[in-house]
Amino acid sequence: MKQFLYLIILSFSTLQAQQTDWVQIGYTQILGSQITNAKLLYNNNESVYYFGNITKIDTTSLNMTYNVTDDIGTVIYKNQKEKKLFTRMASKKEVVLITDDFPNLNWTLSNETKTTADFTLTKAFADFRGRKYIAWFSEQLQGNNGPLKMGGLPGTILELETEDGFLNVTFDRIIFNIPEPILLDRIINKYDRILTQKQLVAESKDAIENFMAKLMSKQTREVSFKFSVDESLEKVYEWENEEHK
Repeated sequence: MKQFLYLIILSFSTLQAQQTDWVQIGYTQILGSQITNAKLLYNNNESVYYFGNITKIDTTSLNMTYNVTDDIGTVIYKNQKEKKLFTRMASKKEVVLITDDFPNLNWTLSNETKTTADFTLTKAFADFRGRKYIAWFSEQLQGNNGPLKMGGLPGTILELETEDGFLNVTFDRIIFNIPEPILLDRIINKYDRILTQKQLVAESKDAIENFMAKLMSKQTREVSFKFSVDESLEKVYEWENEEHK
């Protein structure tokens, strides 16, 4: 009887350990003209996707510039149980949390599979905010996580790209049974401002319009400007469709 109880306790302890152990996946992420080493850390409930310290490559003049951030960088945090998702963005002035809804991704699974680093990957497709995504996920990896805001598949995404080539994410290595990220509390609780995704889009649009207005007001004669803004991964938002109805 004692031996039986010991086995129950041992099994329960093992189950608890499996639920709390974290997995880390390293990726190479190319987003437009930006290339960075990214990493996804997750357990059964939470995930954090780091993609800060971006190097921007100008393929025309071969110049490089660096985005100003802090030691953590840009992070997307998801909590499955609480259905919470936010992006942490840091600049020289402040740290902002941008809250968002969990993506409503209607994945289409294909019969196409391939093997990479001993993982069997299955191909899937989804549309999200103006782009068509192609994901390769593995059911051998628990959870339904992935790079950026992607997820919701019966396994973890190891490769992700958009059909137009604007985004390309490939995995480099996987480490199992790592400790909880030491920066997790700081990511969740240390920030200067909190905005919704909708507020951020409106604020960014206003900032560009105000900048252009100030620039034009200083001109003493008619001139023309060529002004470009980096393209965003998310192009169309669901509330914009609602507002135009």
